[in-house]
Amino acid sequence: MSFHHPASDVSRINREAFQRKVTVDPWTWHVLRAAQELSHESDGIFDITVARTLMQWKYLPRRYRNVSKGNWRDIVLEKNCTVRFRQRVIVDLGGIAKGFAVDRAVEALKCAGVSSGVVNAGGDLRVFGLKSELVHLRRPDEPMRPVGAIKLRERALATSGIYFAQKRCGRAVVSALLNGRTCRSSRKLISVSVAASACMIADALTKIAFVLREKSAPLLAQYHADALLLERDGAPSWMFRSSCDTRDRIRFD
Repeated sequence: MSFHHPASDVSRINREAFQRKVTVDPWTWHVLRAAQELSHESDGIFDITVARTLMQWKYLPRRYRNVSKGNWRDIVLEKNCTVRFRQRVIVDLGGIAKGFAVDRAVEALKCAGVSSGVVNAGGDLRVFGLKSELVHLRRPDEPMRPVGAIKLRERALATSGIYFAQKRCGRAVVSALLNGRTCRSSRKLISVSVAASACMIADALTKIAFVLREKSAPLLAQYHADALLLERDGAPSWMFRSSCDTRDRIRFD
């Protein structure tokens, strides 16, 4: 699912899916379908076709030209794991695929007989089994200082932020976290953390909550997710709790 590897499924559909149907791995097709569902549910705030803008801003290598201004609706997922594009769009699964990888790693460990553990992919993690894990959330402006913590059991946590990835593009300061509807980056927040049952869902919901802020509450509730939003000074700006289990709650130190 790498945007960078020329032989990956993502690279193949970016090159070929506008001209012909492309068969991809079932895992890739599953992530593409999940991305489309989240795009529909967020009314396009989450959109994997923002890769066009990320190339322009040099967050992604500029490998494709003559790219249209299409969106997630131009991705057609058909039976037998085939994909085609209605317009020449470019997709990047960087906002969801790492969470899926964490979920797959958990399943692999369970299949191997591991009863409990933590899979941590750096910003995306999942705890499984009977044991719980206390995860501290750091202040982006003071990385060694925690702003809060969440106790996880059979639950995933993902964090997205702009504090390490901002750059200047012309006269503007931009980030890789974009509003899929407008292809504009938001800089009002610096960090969003989301806890959910699956890491793929938590990963994608951080991008939606980053743009929608408090308006993301209905979608967070739909996925029984918790969220913590941090302002630019590192102070919490909004916290949403939907967990029924009091053990799985974000708290402040």
